[in-house]
Amino acid sequence: MKTIRRYHLQPTKTQIVQLPAGSEILSVQAKGDDSPVLWALVDPELDDQERTVTLYATATEMPDTPGRYCGSFQLYDGTLEFHAFESGTTDNQE
Repeated sequence: MKTIRRYHLQPTKTQIVQLPAGSEILSVQAKGDDSPVLWALVDPELDDQERTVTLYATATEMPDTPGRYCGSFQLYDGTLEFHAFESGTTDNQE
């Protein structure tokens, strides 16, 4: 049975997130304590796979094809703005 799970992200540009195979990333937002969080629809009975998430700050350069957009969030009372993209897998790419 599928469920929605929360995964805390690090405030680093590129990171690997372990998600069950076939998971659908639903959103990336900041949660109250100024930390980015990724929510995904997962089947917890499936084996994990590595998914690459990259964060780009507003007004910074990014590649022409950054991957699938996952969400935007603000940290520190809106003084920092980031946009999350998933790349490096073929699952759930549109």
